[in-house]
Amino acid sequence: TLETPEGLMTTERFACFAAGFVVLSLAAAYPGATSLQQSASPPPASPAASPEHTLVTRYCLGCHNDRTRAQGLSLSSLDLTRPGADAEVWEKVVRKLRARAMPPSGTPRPDEAGYDRLIAHLETALDRAALARPDPGRTEPFRRLNRTEYRHAVHDLLGLDVDVNDLLPSDDASFGFDNVSVTGLSPTLMERYLAAAQKVSRLAVGSPVHAPLSRTVVVPPDLTQEGRLDGLPFGTRGGTAVAHTFPVGGEYAFRVRLIRDRNENVEGLLESHEVEVTLDGQRLRIFTVTPNRNRYGQYYSDEGVDRHLEVRAPVTAGPHTVSATFVAKNSALAETERQPYLANFNADRTPRTQPAVRSISIEGPFNAAGVSDTPSRRRIFTCTPASPRQEEACAKTILANLARRAYRRPVTDEDLVAPLAFFREARAAAGAAGDTTAGNGFDAGIEMSVRALLASMEFLFRIERDPAGLAPGTPYQVSDIALASRLSFLLWSSAPDEELLALAERRQLRRAGVLEQQVRRMLADPRAETLASNFASQWLHLRNLAAHRPDSRQFPEFDDNLRQGFRRETELLFDSIVKEDRAVTDLLTADY
Repeated sequence: TLETPEGLMTTERFACFAAGFVVLSLAAAYPGATSLQQSASPPPASPAASPEHTLVTRYCLGCHNDRTRAQGLSLSSLDLTRPGADAEVWEKVVRKLRARAMPPSGTPRPDEAGYDRLIAHLETALDRAALARPDPGRTEPFRRLNRTEYRHAVHDLLGLDVDVNDLLPSDDASFGFDNVSVTGLSPTLMERYLAAAQKVSRLAVGSPVHAPLSRTVVVPPDLTQEGRLDGLPFGTRGGTAVAHTFPVGGEYAFRVRLIRDRNENVEGLLESHEVEVTLDGQRLRIFTVTPNRNRYGQYYSDEGVDRHLEVRAPVTAGPHTVSATFVAKNSALAETERQPYLANFNADRTPRTQPAVRSISIEGPFNAAGVSDTPSRRRIFTCTPASPRQEEACAKTILANLARRAYRRPVTDEDLVAPLAFFREARAAAGAAGDTTAGNGFDAGIEMSVRALLASMEFLFRIERDPAGLAPGTPYQVSDIALASRLSFLLWSSAPDEELLALAERRQLRRAGVLEQQVRRMLADPRAETLASNFASQWLHLRNLAAHRPDSRQFPEFDDNLRQGFRRETELLFDSIVKEDRAVTDLLTADY
C-alpha cells in the first residue's frame, strides 16, 4: 500500500493509477500515439453490446486487461456470454462483486441495480453450465466414525449414553475438523473399539457384574460454587450432577469429597454447612459438615470432616442422575451500581468463602439384584423366546432389527451370518458352564452378537459404493441410502432414524418436497444441537476453551463458569441461526 493525502492506496488501485498516468503522459508528449492509448484503455462498447458487457467494459477492463493485469487477472479475452467456459475466474468475480470489493473504493462504481444485474447474469450462466456438466467432487467413500459420531450412534441404536473419552483415543484433526481424515484403523485402535464394544454390549444387555465397579467424577478445580449451578435444584448452592448408567440393579455407595487447599484443609469451611445427596432428584440423605478449628493451638486441621459423606441406596439398572450440592444459605447482596462477577476458587487471589464439592464416587453393585428392565433392553429385546427351540429365530429377529439400524441400510441373510455365529457360540458356552437360569444363556448370546455388530466394519465405517460398471471419475447421483446417512451425520452426527431410513429404503427421499421436509424436521429435532456442539465448536475453536487458562495473576476472576458461559453463549447463537433459518453471516453482523 502507498500513503497518499487521501489515505492508503492499495497495490491494485496504484496499478490502475500508474497505467492511466503513463497513457496520459505519452498522449501529451506524442499526440499521434493513438495506438498505444487504445491498447491501454478499455475498448469502447459496441452499439449491440449487452448491459452486462457495458458494465464490465466500463468498470473492470480499465485494470483487468491484457496489459495491466491487476492482481494477475485479465478479463479482456474472456467471453461474457459464456461464463461457464471460465467458471473458476467468473466465480471469483462474483464473490468480489457480492462483497462490493470491486471496483476498489474511491474509483467509479456501478449503482446497486448494476451490481445486481451483473451478478444475476453471471450466476445464472454459471449455474446453467454446472447443471450441463456437473462436477460435484468426491468425498471419502470409506470413512470411520469419529468419537462424537460413535457416541451418538450408540445412543440412538441402544438408548445408552457412554463416555467415549474413556473408551476411544482422540481423533486427529485435519483442516480444523476431526471427521476429515478418519480412514485408517490401526491394530491399537481396533483393540480400543473391541474393548468399547464389550463394555457397551454389557451395559446394554445388563449382564451380571462379578465384582463391584467404581467411578469417580472430579469437578473442575476452577469452578466457582458460590451460587446455584445449572441442572441442580433451586435453593441449592454449588455441587455437581453426574449422569451414570448402572449396569444391574442392586445397592450402590455414593461418596462425596470436598475441595481442600495445599494444607489439606477444606477451603471456605468457616461454619457449618448442609450437603444434600440426591438420586434422580430424590433426596437420599442430608449431611452436616462442621469445621474443625483450633485443634492444635494456632494451627488447625480439617482431617476427616468429610469422611462421613457417604450413603448407600438401592438403585435399579439403567440411566440415573446422582447429585451432591449444598443447601443455600441467606446472603447479603452488595449495594453496587453493577452486580459484581463473583469468582471464588483461587486460594491465593480469589479464595472461596464457602466449601465446594471436589468429587463424587459411585461404587457397586453390592448384593446385585440381577437383570432388570432398562431402556436399552427394551430396544434390543423386541421378542422373547418361550422355549429353547425359539431362541435362534428370536435372535435372528433381534439382530436383523439392530443390524439394519447399525449398518444404516437394509440387511440380508448374509449380513446376519457372523452375528448369529457369535450368538450360537456364546449360547453354547453359557450352557457348558452350567448356567441354567432362564434367559441367561440367551442374554449371553445376544450380548456377544451385539458386540460383534458394534465391532463390525459396517458399523464403524460409513461406506459408499460406486455403481457397478461405472468409469472412474464419472459423476453419479448418490443413492437414497447414502443420502440419508450424509444428512443424518451432517445434522445429527449420528445414524438415520427410522423415518429417514424408511424413506430411503423406499426410494422416496428425493421426491418433490420430501427432502426439504426431512431436512426441516431434522433441524427442528433436539439432536440438531450437535451442529452447534460439534461442528460449530470445531469451526469456531470452542473446543480449545477447555485448555485455555489465562494467567491467574492478570485475570484472577477467570473461572470455569466464565469459560462455559463463553461456549454456551456462542452455541445458543449458532443454534438460533440454524433453527430460525437465518444467514450464517449473522454470526458476524448480529447486534446482540
